[in-house]
This record gives sequence, structure tokens and C-alpha cells, in this order.
Amino acid sequence: MFIERSAARIRLTRTLFVLLAVLPCAGLCGWAAVRHSRGHREAIERRCEQVIGLPLAIGGVEYVRPNVMRLRDCRLSAASGAVVLVAPAIEVESLANELRVTLGRLDCTPEMARVLASLARDWLRQPARFPVDCVVDVDDFSWRPRQSAAAEAAQPGGRGPAHAAARSLHVECVAANGSRAVRVRRSADSGQAPDEVRVVAGNLAETGGEGAASQSDGIRPLGQGDAEALEVTGTITEPLPITVFEALVGLEAGALPLGEEASVSGAIGACLDAGLSRGSASGRIERMDLAAASLHLPHRVSGEALLAIDRLEWSRGRITACECQCSVSRGRVGQRLLDACVSAIGCRPGPAYRSLARDEVRGFDDVSALLRLDSTGIELRAAPDRGGSLARTQGLSILDEPQVTVPLDRLAWLLAPPGAVTVPASRATAWLLGFFTIDPPGGQAVRPLRRSEF
Repeated sequence: MFIERSAARIRLTRTLFVLLAVLPCAGLCGWAAVRHSRGHREAIERRCEQVIGLPLAIGGVEYVRPNVMRLRDCRLSAASGAVVLVAPAIEVESLANELRVTLGRLDCTPEMARVLASLARDWLRQPARFPVDCVVDVDDFSWRPRQSAAAEAAQPGGRGPAHAAARSLHVECVAANGSRAVRVRRSADSGQAPDEVRVVAGNLAETGGEGAASQSDGIRPLGQGDAEALEVTGTITEPLPITVFEALVGLEAGALPLGEEASVSGAIGACLDAGLSRGSASGRIERMDLAAASLHLPHRVSGEALLAIDRLEWSRGRITACECQCSVSRGRVGQRLLDACVSAIGCRPGPAYRSLARDEVRGFDDVSALLRLDSTGIELRAAPDRGGSLARTQGLSILDEPQVTVPLDRLAWLLAPPGAVTVPASRATAWLLGFFTIDPPGGQAVRPLRRSEF
């Protein structure tokens, strides 16, 4: 028995097979080939570089689900060409009004911190370049004060010792009602407050006084002709390496010569408007290397110090009030600095003020001092349980606290070379006096020559 065949029916079947099976399959294969091609990867690199503003190399691209791609073997380079970030995988999710970026691990070096801080500043100030909100999540984030990420990746075994324990990091870059804000939150151990910093860009509203930080309602949306202002609030509980701190606040490397082991923690509330700032802060600077800090000063001192800042207030870029405590466990100090403390700020010589051998460099066992500074002058005191002694050696006092408050301009004499008869115009004193409002009687400060002049 024969089955009737129709040539038209055969042609129709073949045509439908080509249209519904072969062509879609070929299209999918071609689309997949394009998605995995070098040209497509390079196109993504160019798009990322236009946004970031720095060279980015991508080893491969995977599409894990709709609107989500995973970038493999990513390397971000600084403007100098040095590699600052090496990431095995970065997941990017593109939504209508938001971009989500997820990394598994990030060891943040000072170079990387400088790049991230620059991106945050650009996001706040260039809305046309960053039209959508951005959220970044890092599962395992830690600070690395010295070693670069590229050098770390080349080490056998991978990760070396980090400065602090790894924590998760969450970054939000959002825009609403004409203002733009960046919020960074780093997790902490159970029972501890997380580190958090928030920066809002908008127009500075009147807050009813100077010297205090702007509150959250002190920033208005930017209008035409308005001057842009930045409101910064934050709390850092876990000590931050000084090299990373310099990078995050936009200072040059080495601008704070406090030693490589120094770290910063504390809280800040400030407002930056038209190049001037006002606000308040408190915190601690630990493991300060006094030899590094005094390297460019006329007097030498060595030892490891702790500076606890209980209150620091400033207005129009100048310090208006400061209360802090400084302690040094052991170190050495030049006799000339001791002499300057006596002649310039009114300290009193103790029983061990000079050594029997008349040494030019003296050793000390400990230093503990309380400093209060405001418009009335400088008040320097010893810790309550030290009997007025600022520095001691072998149980004897080297230097005792002053009995009176001295004018602010006397600080300049501590940085002055020996023999100066007027306030010297040096880089160190100009930098220091630039932070204060000083109106000495008679228009010019004069070095005190007798104790009765204090």
C-alpha cells in the first residue's frame, strides 16, 4: 500500500523546519558567538572605562541570568599604569534606574582607596556622567596599608596578613530631589557599631551658626546659581591605616608623616562650602611615630605616641577649639625642645630637667599631657595622677606643666629655629598659624624672654 505524497506539502514542511528550527538555532548560535567574542568583551571594556575613567582589562564575560553578567579576571589600572585592583569575578546587574555591582573579596590598598574616593567625588559632582544609582556589595573587605593587590595576587598561597579583619562592605550612591549622596557602611563584630560614612552634595542652607557641623536638613537641592556644598558625617570604630586615610580624604601620600603603623579612628560631622569647612570631630591617632612626625621640624623627638582628641571644632577652615590627650610610653627628646617648651609656652623645669653629663639628647620613660586650646590661648596640663609632671625619667620629673594659659602664637616658637627674635616665616609655622585666628596686641608677636612675660 502506498502513502500519497504531495510535493507542496513536502516543501511546506521543509520551509517550516528551516524557519522554526534551523534559523532560530543559527541565530542563537550566532548570538552566543557574538556574546563570547573578543569584540563584545572589548566593547564592554570601553563602556566601563568611559564610566570609571581608568583602563580596565576583562578576561571573559558570562551571562548568568537576564540583565546580569559576570566579568572574569578583571584588572583595573591607575592613571600611572600600575594595577590597583585584581578581581577573579565581578557580577554586574543592570536595572532600569540602578546598577548593582558585587565582588567576592577586595583588599583595599591606598592606591585602590584613592581610585574609589575619586570615583565617589565624581559621582557626586558629575550627574551627567553617572545618570543611574549604583549599589556596590563586597562580601569580604579588608584594608591593606602597603602591599598592592597585584603583588598580593602574585604571592603563592594568595592572601597575606591584612591590617584589619575582613568585613562585608555596602556602598550606596543615590540621587533624589536634586541632591546626590554616597553612603558607605562596613560591618563589625557582634555587639560593635559598624563603620559608616555619608557624604551629601547639595546647596548649603543656613544652620544658625558657625563652628558646628551641618545637620541633615542643612543641605538643600542644588538650584541654578547655587554654590555646591558637601556635608560629611561618619564614624570609624575600627582603626584605619594612616596611608589609607590620606588617600580617602584626598591628601598626597606622606602628607601626614606619622609613621607607617599609625592608624585613625573617630567621628566627624563637617560641611565643606566654597572651599572652606566647618564642623567638629573626635577620635584617636594610635601608634604615631614621633621620629617621622618631627623629621622636618627643628627639634627632634622619638617614641610611639597615642593622641586622643576629645573635641575638635573648626570654622572657615581654622581651628576654634581643641581638647586632646597625648601619651608616650618611652622615647628620646632633644634638650633644645625642652628649652623651647620652657621659654615659649611657660613649662617649668623639673628636677631632671638637665642630665649630669649635659646630654643634648635625653631619654624619657613616659609623657602624659592634656591640651586645651581655644580663642583665649593654650592650656597645657599634666595627667591628674602625675603631680604636675609632663615628662619623667627614672621617677623624676623632666618638665612640669605651665602655671598660666599662654597665647596661641606661642605655638609658633616651638617650631622656630633657635635664635629667632620674631615669628619666623617658615613653611612649618605658616602651616600651623594658618589654622588659627591670631590677633596679637601691637600687631606682632614677640618671643618671651623672662618668665614674668607669660
